[in-house]
Amino acid sequence: MVNRIRSLGAKKLSYAGRVVLINYVLNTLYSYWASIFLKPKGVIRRIEAICRNYLWGSSSDYHKVPLIAWEKVTLPKDEGGLGIKRAVLWNTDTVAKLVDWIYGKADRLWIRWVNQIYIKNKDWHNYCPPTDASWAWKCICRVKDIMKLTYIDDQWPEDPKGYSIRSGYEWLRPRQTIQRWKNIVWNKWNYPKHAMISWITMNNGLKVKDKLYQIRCSPDNRYCISDVAPETQSHLFFECSYSKQILLEIEKSCGFKVAGHNSRMNLHLIKPGIVADSIREEVKRRIRTNLSKEPTQNDKIWLRKWGMAVD
Repeated sequence: MVNRIRSLGAKKLSYAGRVVLINYVLNTLYSYWASIFLKPKGVIRRIEAICRNYLWGSSSDYHKVPLIAWEKVTLPKDEGGLGIKRAVLWNTDTVAKLVDWIYGKADRLWIRWVNQIYIKNKDWHNYCPPTDASWAWKCICRVKDIMKLTYIDDQWPEDPKGYSIRSGYEWLRPRQTIQRWKNIVWNKWNYPKHAMISWITMNNGLKVKDKLYQIRCSPDNRYCISDVAPETQSHLFFECSYSKQILLEIEKSCGFKVAGHNSRMNLHLIKPGIVADSIREEVKRRIRTNLSKEPTQNDKIWLRKWGMAVD
């Protein structure tokens, strides 16, 4: 895992790219060993530390303070996380597949061997391993004691097709409230980089001056454009007159309303109209990439507002 992170390409990835690499490369390396036996707690902690450090600092070592807690990061996207799997739960979940094979008396050589050496026609649901059993077998039995709480008549009731790693993980993980903003952040129209920044913002993770001042990393918490208010996320995006002028420009294309706000503005900034034009061009490029070949009538009306030609 560390060798993959140290490659030149991995170091240059954005936050969004690092999430993809963690999910489809680093976790894949771990998944093979996780399906065989339970890993020591120290190994689990090290694996999660490697993924966490890489996500926030592009390195396997600790260099940057995480913007969002790892418990939040490992939630599904619709519950406010990034969908990265928790290593300890994934380990338990994959080993539980072996438990399910024993419950179902699968026609496998290993199952026949286990029944001959250890179980010996005993009730698997209430089975306890002998003291001289191997460490790996005791690990499997520990997982069985966790998963048996939901088995009914030796059957996995969470999925009509039987036990699956997906349904097992969903049963093990803690549930959180579905976030109303999930479809705004995670949709095909957003660039992955923009979606990631939006996700950090929705979880109050941006390093605004008010937060840095509280941990004594900034001499003050005043907003750099106008010093009449602290620099918070809410002020930065919605309350500052500069931000509001940009939003009012975008309003002409999107149709949402932004309440007025008065504050002093630094005249050396890029004009809001120029920033709004840049945003509109980014949106147009994304629309051209994802637009279907046959847009609906409502789509055509909306596209004309953005100044895009529609046949």
